[in-house]
Parts: sequence; C-alpha cells; structure tokens
Amino acid sequence: MRFAQPFPFQGRVVWLTPEQGGRASGPPVGSGDYTATAYLPPQSAEDGLTSFVLRITDPQAWISLAEGAWLVPQDDPRFTVTPGAVLVVTEGPQPVAYFHVAAVH
Repeated sequence: MRFAQPFPFQGRVVWLTPEQGGRASGPPVGSGDYTATAYLPPQSAEDGLTSFVLRITDPQAWISLAEGAWLVPQDDPRFTVTPGAVLVVTEGPQPVAYFHVAAVH
C-alpha cells in the first residue's frame, strides 16, 4: 500500500539481521510502504511507541535510503524529530531496524 501523506523525514534505514534480533525474513520486500511502529530515544517501546511508515528506496537492501513519517501527526515533544536522530523501528516491541534521519522537511 502506498501512502499519499507527506514524508517529512529523509535518511537511511538499516535493518537488523535475524542474528541481531531483526526480522527472520530480512528486509520487507514489496513495492508498497512499510508500516510498523517506532520510538525516538531516550523513549522506549514501553513509553514512546507510535505508528510509523517508511518509504524505502531499495526494499531488498539491508541498508537503503528511505523517507519516514509518523502515521498520526505528533505534537508531543517526545516525538520531535531532528536531523541526526535515530528512530528505532519495531514490530511490536521488538526492534527490527534503525532509521537515521539526515533531514526534516
């Protein structure tokens, strides 16, 4: 599924290998956008998890350029993303990738 909403965060996604606790099947394959959950440290999966979407340039690569967005706009300061931030992408509470933010538009 492709989302029509703007993707304000630009950067790169780094998928964790299965040995690192990531997805058993590796990076998600497909032409759609990848929806999951994420949090912005110092928050954690217990207190800062919210819906997140990634548009990945190369969905088969372990490291790829990507764009990201909160599925629901967040006005809570805990979710303010700035260049240099690293979001923890999760499936449930389990981290599966890190999204390194290079720019915010």
